[in-house]
Amino acid sequence: MPDNFRRLQASDEEMRKFDPFVHAVTTITSPHRMAHDGFMFHASGKVTGMVDSNVDEFLLVTAAGNFPHLQRMRFDFGRGDIDVQAYEGATTSNDGTPIVIHNTNRNSSHTADLSFNSAPTLTGDGTLIHTTWAPPTANGVGQSAQGVSNIEAGEEWILQPSTKYLIRVTNNSGGTISYRWELLFYEVGYDE
Repeated sequence: MPDNFRRLQASDEEMRKFDPFVHAVTTITSPHRMAHDGFMFHASGKVTGMVDSNVDEFLLVTAAGNFPHLQRMRFDFGRGDIDVQAYEGATTSNDGTPIVIHNTNRNSSHTADLSFNSAPTLTGDGTLIHTTWAPPTANGVGQSAQGVSNIEAGEEWILQPSTKYLIRVTNNSGGTISYRWELLFYEVGYDE
């Protein structure tokens, strides 16, 4: 973002209620505005060949003084029975492999303070705060495995600073699956 777009003082708020490009009063939702202002971030990926009873784990690590607003943690599974659990306050000996996070405003140079990793080495799960279930799709003889889509948290979560959040995906389907995951969040980043 250009330096003249940054909010350096509270008095700038009156001026900043107008969109800097079309000079109209901003009437879009807060998350939409976060995307326009360069504070919305996204990551997504696909996992193939997850065998029955396997567990995949992802770790979100928040920075000190940062309160990420988790808008979407979505999964699309090739079949069910799948459990997705979220834990707050996980502990690790290794945070895992970093996953690239993109700014949804491709004209912004802002980067996320939250880090997102796969395959962390856990020493403690933390406190279970959310469970999502993709029901079975192929339990009986002659039934086909159908895709299960739009499995997500369903509400905004405002994460605590300096905290590790574990996301655990468990395949209970009785077969090998593929799935897609998506993470969307914003971090309010206006200078005071």
